[in-house]
Amino acid sequence: MKTRRYIFYSVVYIALVWVMTFSFINQDFSVNLFEYNINLPIATWIIIPITLFALLSILHMSYYGFKNFLDARAVKNDLQLYNTLAKEIYLGLESNKDFKTDLFLSPSEITKSLSPWVDLGEPNLKNEELKSAYEISKKVKNGEACDIKKFKILKTNPLFLQNEKNKIKADYKYAITLISSKNEINDAIYKEAYSALINFASYIELCKFNFAYTNDDIFSLVKRYVKNENFEIASSELFTMINKNEFSCDEYIKLAILLKTKLDPDKLISMFDRLKNEHSNAMEAYLYILYDLQMLDKLRESLASIEHGDFDKIKTLLFLRESGRLAPVDMFYK
Repeated sequence: MKTRRYIFYSVVYIALVWVMTFSFINQDFSVNLFEYNINLPIATWIIIPITLFALLSILHMSYYGFKNFLDARAVKNDLQLYNTLAKEIYLGLESNKDFKTDLFLSPSEITKSLSPWVDLGEPNLKNEELKSAYEISKKVKNGEACDIKKFKILKTNPLFLQNEKNKIKADYKYAITLISSKNEINDAIYKEAYSALINFASYIELCKFNFAYTNDDIFSLVKRYVKNENFEIASSELFTMINKNEFSCDEYIKLAILLKTKLDPDKLISMFDRLKNEHSNAMEAYLYILYDLQMLDKLRESLASIEHGDFDKIKTLLFLRESGRLAPVDMFYK
């Protein structure tokens, strides 16, 4: 109720009380107060406390009305100040505005932390929920795996997706859990989990899944097999894995270069002998291995039996070798 209307109704109410009381009791009543005798109609004595109450309530309403006016004006001024701050943040300017109300303290700190140009430091957040959300978002963005269950974030949320990637990077076994589960997995998360398994899982763990390896995947696994003693795979399984895919001539040679440092010569020759029978592109890699192991007689026999293909690099190396010249295999193959 507005103050003016309240005053009007109060005056009307007090007047009605006085008139009704006076019409029923038309008598006076006197009171001695500090040696003074106050004689007033009973109706007047009755409305005195009502009048005092009305005055006090009017004073109360006036005080809070004025206070609300000041608060509203402060909020309006702070809103203009916040708009100025936001503009300066967008323009990459350092901004340090002093807000009069608590309403804009947290929003101003958050706005500062979101500056696209200037690092204004950590926001000074008083609200614990806001502070927790900010700290979690920063940790996740910096690559930490966090517990975000309490925030009840959707699985399509970018924060959730990044946190899942962080969990995978922190422990590749989490990738096994994700792929093993029957739950639908986001494509980006699946790629991250798949990549983690290729780079860190053991071959036994990989065999639990019927993955269709790409050529790049096989190269990654072969490099792990060559460089990492803890990554164990039988030569027969290695052959089966390579044999499933079709590689280019250069790729077979690269595989041979990698595997010659790991496999025994007999196993290496046997593997590429079988590969050349299955894939014609593997022939040059087989010839490369024979030359590298200095099995020149067998190399000549293989070259003589080949009906198609020039293999000029191998023939040149063999010619130089037979001419008594130094012809290392890395002259053409590196």
